[in-house]
Amino acid sequence: MKLSVAIAFLGVPSLLLSSAASAAGAKPGAAHATHPSTAMHATQVHSKSASAPGTATTPHLPQLPPAATHAATPAATHAAVKPDPKLPPKPPCIKEPVSITRGVEEDRFSLTLCDGGVAPDAVDHLSILARPGSVLRPSAPFALLAKVPGPDTAPGIKRVDPRLVERLQHVVDHYTHGTSVPKLHVISGYRPTSAGSFHATARALDFRIDGVSNEDLVAFCRSLPDTGCGYYPNSSFIHLDVRDAGAGHVTWIDASGPGESPRYVSAWPPPPAPHTPAADADLLEKLGLADVPADDHPADVQPTAEIPPPPAEPADPRSATLTPSAADSGTATQ
Repeated sequence: MKLSVAIAFLGVPSLLLSSAASAAGAKPGAAHATHPSTAMHATQVHSKSASAPGTATTPHLPQLPPAATHAATPAATHAAVKPDPKLPPKPPCIKEPVSITRGVEEDRFSLTLCDGGVAPDAVDHLSILARPGSVLRPSAPFALLAKVPGPDTAPGIKRVDPRLVERLQHVVDHYTHGTSVPKLHVISGYRPTSAGSFHATARALDFRIDGVSNEDLVAFCRSLPDTGCGYYPNSSFIHLDVRDAGAGHVTWIDASGPGESPRYVSAWPPPPAPHTPAADADLLEKLGLADVPADDHPADVQPTAEIPPPPAEPADPRSATLTPSAADSGTATQ
């Protein structure tokens, strides 16, 4: 009984305070907003006053919410997940590196990021491999060359068009099977003396891929938009260059061999030449048979008289005929 009275007494100040606030003209609920435990106290007092006399009642002390519940505001939550500026940024997603050779040189680097953008330093790596044949490989550390501003990585080495790197990544992706990434061989790249060619502006590359025929490689090249594709059936590479937007698909076939002047054809292998007497005469001349006399015999020969029988063989004088009587006597007659 004393305990119930004590608890009820604790609730009296809160009730008095609430009444005073109402008398002073405070807005309804203001006391609750200021003291959220007031309603709880009043409820507890009401509950205990309704208990039957002599009934044992377990006291219910007020429970305040944890401090973390009051602090969990949207601003506090946002601040909790904000990345620490002191931590290093997450590295970008980069595609698998590719091995690219130039003669005895070989370099291995990533061409693009996973989103298709050019990977850091990819342009400089490819530019060094695609340098003119007369320019030696730079001796300076690559980290310094990559920081050189301007269109040139080093003297005589022009930076290739970044779109050329993107085209090569498309080629690599097409011929990658599982974890097997194809190996590229650069034959020629930047050629400043090739006037009128995309090689002169570092927008072209002659190359081949291990295990891929040039016929198949140039067929895929022709599927790339705004790209020039050259097929050289008598050489060991194909040509790929980047064109301006809207150029579409540009392709050609050059049947010339190494060191020869271009010889463009409409198809390969070329269709057979028509059979003509002039073509036969030209072939005989190439074979060194132009001076051989012609065969003037008619195609159908008929005999004009009967063919006589072969002559009889002459008698052998050494042969003799023996009669039965002569044989008995041992004399011979002719």
